[in-house]
Parts: sequence; C-alpha cells; structure tokens
Amino acid sequence: MKYAIPLILSCSLLVACQSSERMKLANTRKGAPDFIVGVCGECHAVTANGVSPIADAPEFGDIANTPGLTRETLEAFLSDAHNYPMQMDLDLDQTDIKSIVDHIMAMQSDKHMRRPS
Repeated sequence: MKYAIPLILSCSLLVACQSSERMKLANTRKGAPDFIVGVCGECHAVTANGVSPIADAPEFGDIANTPGLTRETLEAFLSDAHNYPMQMDLDLDQTDIKSIVDHIMAMQSDKHMRRPS
C-alpha cells in the first residue's frame, strides 16, 4: 500500500507528459510550425483567422487567398530578398522557402474572408 501512491503519481506524470506531447503535435498541425512562428510570427498572423501583430503585415491567410497567387509566384517572391520590404530582410534557404510556401498554400480556402482594413 505504501507504494501505491508513488506508483499512481508516477503513472499520472507519464500520462500528462504523453498528453502534453500529443497536444504540442496537434497544435503544430493546426497552427504553424515553430520555425514559421519564430521567423514570421512577430509581424504576420501565421495561422488561419489570426490577426497580425503588425497592422501593415498581411495575415498568411490573406496572402494565401490573394487572387492569382500560385506556389511559383510565392516561391519567387520569397527567393528574391530585393522584393521584401526592409522589415523582411531575411536570408531564407530553399528548405525554409518551401516550408513557408507549403504552410501558406495550405491556407487557401473558398471560405476565407478578409478582415476589413
């Protein structure tokens, strides 16, 4: 009996840790990968229906649903640092660009509604 309480507490901790890891994985799938949050999230809303912390920085959902936007045009924009506004002075490699483009393009939706300016 004296081992029952420590055993129950230990099991509870293991379950809590496992649940925490599952939540983290679920949030990453629903939200944005940590890399994108870290690189882009200070200015842009990087998840669907988010509000950008910087008013002039478009939400990723709005970018994704810009008429005429294609994977190729977005890759070209992110590949040419001279296209960026000064605040976006980033050096992105092709892997970074692919991650960002994949994330943004996954937000394309016929149901997307832009927030009023």
